[in-house]
Amino acid sequence: MTKNNKNLFSTYFFMMGLVFSPLSAFASYAEPSLDQFIEMVMKERNIPGLQLAVVKGNKVVKQASYGMADLQHNVPVTDKTLFAINSMTKAFTGVAILQLVDQGVIKLDDKIGLHLPSLPLKWHELTIKQLMAHTTGLPEILASTSSLELIVPGNIDASWQAVQERPFLFNPNSRFSYNQTGYIVLGKLIERYIPEGFTHFITDFQLKPVGMKQTAQAGFSNLELVIPNQSRQYIYLESGEYKNFYGEFAHMLRTAAGMSSTALELADYIIALQSGQLIKEVEQLWQPVKLNNNRTEGFNNKENGYAMGWQVGQRKYHPSISASGANASTLITYPEDDVSVIVLTNLLGALPITFVDDIAAYYIPNFNHPDKVSSYRPMEYLDKLTTENGFGEFAKTFKKAEQDTGVTFDIDIIAEWGFELLAAQRVEDAIEIFQFSISNNDPHSFYYFGLAKAYDMQERYSDALKNYEAVVRLNPNAQMSQQRVAALKAQLKL
Repeated sequence: MTKNNKNLFSTYFFMMGLVFSPLSAFASYAEPSLDQFIEMVMKERNIPGLQLAVVKGNKVVKQASYGMADLQHNVPVTDKTLFAINSMTKAFTGVAILQLVDQGVIKLDDKIGLHLPSLPLKWHELTIKQLMAHTTGLPEILASTSSLELIVPGNIDASWQAVQERPFLFNPNSRFSYNQTGYIVLGKLIERYIPEGFTHFITDFQLKPVGMKQTAQAGFSNLELVIPNQSRQYIYLESGEYKNFYGEFAHMLRTAAGMSSTALELADYIIALQSGQLIKEVEQLWQPVKLNNNRTEGFNNKENGYAMGWQVGQRKYHPSISASGANASTLITYPEDDVSVIVLTNLLGALPITFVDDIAAYYIPNFNHPDKVSSYRPMEYLDKLTTENGFGEFAKTFKKAEQDTGVTFDIDIIAEWGFELLAAQRVEDAIEIFQFSISNNDPHSFYYFGLAKAYDMQERYSDALKNYEAVVRLNPNAQMSQQRVAALKAQLKL
């Protein structure tokens, strides 16, 4: 058993934070030019086409295009090429919500039932802030987190009705879990006060004021309509071939995904946003939501918080704010350094979030100073401290690691480390990890499953039974744990 997938399209191919970037070491000793670095990344990751823009001091200091926008017809990427930005659209939705806040129409801490009383009563207590940050526990309108298919295939209206009848996935604000349902609700909230619709609101109050003509022209149809200069999207297969990707987003889902843009227009956007042209307080937009345990969670230990449609990278050195889509495109800004990097690709799974720091290092002095490495590789540092101190006082070691790195560690990733320790037959160490995870977060079934499995491996069957039963209480559909409960009860003659 593993934790729920935290990404719409796929989990990261390696655990972010344990390995910061496979290219950082190269950048530190070989010192290639930035263009050489990009070309190397594209070759290593099989990225067909890429568009880059870098902003420093509210000016675009680097703009470049690489590779092919369309492999079928050998069409190169140019500065005018539009890339689907998928879930980066959520960042624009976040700004739209803050614009309504600035107008005095809503407050982020408002309960959604105040504005949308027709929603199910059990949804009414959820706050706008929680909807923005994926901490609601709402049931997912998609059939799975790795697919764009609806729970009622091909029928958005039926899916919307069905999702309202489903139970919560967890107690509100007890964890982060990437969820499209909340953004449908946010779209309905915007349309409650903007009769023309959220697409018109974003176009008229964000895209047009910034001068994002191509983005406005592309609209919110993702890859569905033929748009001038549109790049194709691809998936790279193990066979070494490329597969076309095509996805449709019903109008209701387009607050979550659907936009297309260029790196240069996104550069103009981040300049306008940070200079106060779009909202009054960008800090409010980028404030990560705290859970019931007073911690933050996000996709991983790099993006370890989630704010109003934006990911927050909390760390001691060069903290960041980012917005990404389809693991293919990323806009990241380093507020303390006044630098922003936009990388758009046409490969799902290119994961530019994992190498944008390497690009930023070309523009931020001493970014790769050896004293800062622990902040970029927090799991590596935690593993080092634990090796030195042992697992017996893991809580103290964990606290020191957070203090030294400035990183708010994702407890789910800590628990996943426990499963790795189990696989390595380090059962006692794994038990310490699972017990720590349980004591530092709201109940998660896979924490208890890990502890139960560890006790099972030690033949501590009574302890194992208690934890398998905890799994079933939290997740009644956990068949493996149900079977083990029955077997252990029979074995222990209970």
